[in-house]
Amino acid sequence: MKQTKQLWSPFLTIEKGLLVLGILVLILMSISTVYHNSIYSYDQYSQTYPNAGLEFFYYLYCVGVNPFLFILLMLLMPNLISYDFLNIHQNHADYMIEARISKRSYYHNIFIKNIMISIMTVFIIQIFILITIHFFYAPIQFNTMTYPENYYCTTQLFCQNEILSLFLFTVLTAIGYGIVSSLLFSLQVIITNKYIYRCFGVIFGILLVLIPALIQGYLPNPDLAFILQINNLVAIGMENVRANPFGFSHLTLYLVSAGIYSGFSFGCFQILKKRREQYD
Repeated sequence: MKQTKQLWSPFLTIEKGLLVLGILVLILMSISTVYHNSIYSYDQYSQTYPNAGLEFFYYLYCVGVNPFLFILLMLLMPNLISYDFLNIHQNHADYMIEARISKRSYYHNIFIKNIMISIMTVFIIQIFILITIHFFYAPIQFNTMTYPENYYCTTQLFCQNEILSLFLFTVLTAIGYGIVSSLLFSLQVIITNKYIYRCFGVIFGILLVLIPALIQGYLPNPDLAFILQINNLVAIGMENVRANPFGFSHLTLYLVSAGIYSGFSFGCFQILKKRREQYD
């Protein structure tokens, strides 16, 4: 127990709590901005379409239309644990921990905990958003509408049961951010400036949105590029700009992209660990 407390104490601080609180405040502001500039704020819209609250929740994830939530969460991801891990390393404050439990155990422990904390944080934020929408914007209701084919918005992404579909969406999105967070953690192998790294999540997220669109013309099959797009992990089925590549379902596309990102993350983490073992 004492060892676990010593391992966590550098990462769980009042400053970290204030950071998460600040992000929540900015998310509230972004929700208000998006709502009042969208169709969901029109008079009688909620009365005409009972699923308006649920539709609005999903609409917040449309990176191409309103990227506020995506940017704020990508700003948060490297600052949960990864930044502190880099800062402690550069200040040589981790030597005592490494000497006590070994560098290998320390790195693996923090890598896994970073993923878990990222998943839990994003999931809690999503519940917070749902509650905010329900009480202040439009009630969250389920199974109140049968959507026609190709309707501009649907709340039945994975199945006809909207409760199960919402649960799958929030859990898979949280796991998606956890995978991206693990990749950001591993990219400390090339991003060693802690001040740049602190805001690198936003830069990295924007690149992962733009690069697939820029490189598709240079690939034998343009659909290959869109498998790498970050929307597949953090905005499942929300863009509706084009058909899913290779005719994949939303879930299949998510699983393929998650596998690729997880592979990149684990590979970069192994390089990071070996490089620090070699040069520290």
